Amino acid sequence: MIRLDNVTLSFADRQLFNGLSLEVPAGGRLLISGESGSGKTTLLRMLLGFLPPDKGQVIVDGERLQVDNVWRLRRKMAYVSQEMQIGNGRVESFFKEVFRFKNNRGIAYQRDQVIALLDDFQLGSSTMEKDLEDLSGGELQRVAIIMTLLLDRQIYLLDEVTSALDRPLKEMIVNYFTNLEDKTLIISSHDRVWHDQGFPTIHIGKNGSST
Repeated sequence: MIRLDNVTLSFADRQLFNGLSLEVPAGGRLLISGESGSGKTTLLRMLLGFLPPDKGQVIVDGERLQVDNVWRLRRKMAYVSQEMQIGNGRVESFFKEVFRFKNNRGIAYQRDQVIALLDDFQLGSSTMEKDLEDLSGGELQRVAIIMTLLLDRQIYLLDEVTSALDRPLKEMIVNYFTNLEDKTLIISSHDRVWHDQGFPTIHIGKNGSST
């Protein structure tokens, strides 16, 4: 469960949220809409604990997000952005490196599982041998999505993750996440395919937010 209680946040001398409250139950969905620059990405970063609110509180699974528990609670979340920087080198080396991170060492790297997901996302097993810098923007987005799925977090924060894809791939990814019934999804997107799902939606405006 994710909850915001009367949150106020200013950033770069501009108030983004004033008294924002919302709740997403475990396994629930929330779509965030709004113009570019309205604060959609900032809201996701606040849920991750990178930007503490000026007032109010962020609650994750019944705990107030704060300095002494942010790393533990962040391990329940996976964040995927349209601008993720995932480095250089071979794709398989990238996957293996992420599994070596301290927070992920308890998760076994299973090559067969990686290949199965590459096939599901229409990349194919040969992608393992490719260099990251040779992939298109859409391919990089799908590699980043696959990495988060391998980590099997309970909460997915998806920030314009289908922006670089054509319509059939957008629909495929939306359907894939929608079918993860036990996962909590918070999605920021302009793509019509997400809006067509009928998820509860909050609109972030230039002068605050409304539901």
